[in-house]
Amino acid sequence: MDVSYLVTVYNKENEIAETIAFLQKQQNIDPVSIEIICVDDLSSDNSLSILNSLKAEDNRIKIIQNKQNLGPSKSLNLAANIAQGKYFIPVDGDDYLPKDATRFLLDSSKNNNTELVFGISKRLKTIPEKMTHLGKEEYHSNALEFCLDKKIVHMGFLVHKNLWLRSGGVDERVFIQDISLPIRLAAHASSLVYVNSVIYYLRDESHTNLSNNTDQQHHDRFLTYLNFLNDYDKKLSKDAITCIHDQLISSIWKIKRDNTKFAIFSCNFILYIKNKLFGYKLSKNEQKNWSHNFSAIDSIRRVT
Repeated sequence: MDVSYLVTVYNKENEIAETIAFLQKQQNIDPVSIEIICVDDLSSDNSLSILNSLKAEDNRIKIIQNKQNLGPSKSLNLAANIAQGKYFIPVDGDDYLPKDATRFLLDSSKNNNTELVFGISKRLKTIPEKMTHLGKEEYHSNALEFCLDKKIVHMGFLVHKNLWLRSGGVDERVFIQDISLPIRLAAHASSLVYVNSVIYYLRDESHTNLSNNTDQQHHDRFLTYLNFLNDYDKKLSKDAITCIHDQLISSIWKIKRDNTKFAIFSCNFILYIKNKLFGYKLSKNEQKNWSHNFSAIDSIRRVT
């Protein structure tokens, strides 16, 4: 088995069939060398019924049905746990992988002898069937520092199964996987390739898209980087630690900015300015206090 597509699904009845159709029609790939693993996260619409109908016509489709709503992070790890492919490509249930993307990513991985290949994701109303090439690919021997500096916080990549296993996959303490997965993979990768091509398209509008909830985004970004800092602290370079603190403080500022009319008069903004001007970093006590503040936000979904 060459490739396992890991597809997370929650109330995607209007999108999931088209998302899977793009995976089924990947070009220059042996049809029997792929599998499509879909995790239905206790959808309340007809997503599961649609998945079962698609599976009846294509035995490459496998379905995991969650007994409770676990969120995308845990669901993605569940898919990876049963995946048989040499490589994994995670896909949200309402997004699109261009028909030439899989072959391109596999070739890039082989040609550069790397286990991790990132590309560009783009949100569009009209989805093209093929990739959009913007520039030459880049090889980076320091995968983590590139990932942190580039702020890669999205889907749209290929990862070798062995690298996924070494990294432990997604941080299940955080509801959304977009940030934790790239940096955890990069932390365990000896190198990565960044292709300056749009290899992943996001649907422009979806009522179930978690990116619509900015509080969720800021909360999960803060928690992801704080967990990562605590988990990898002794292994991180000074530059990596600086990038992480920049993201922590940015999250503190943005959660205030997006919820308060006069946010520039807040301590959040002062902290943000101190970071921007003087490279200020959070002390352990400050990390603990701000973590408590984020945990008190009631407008977000948390891991159960």
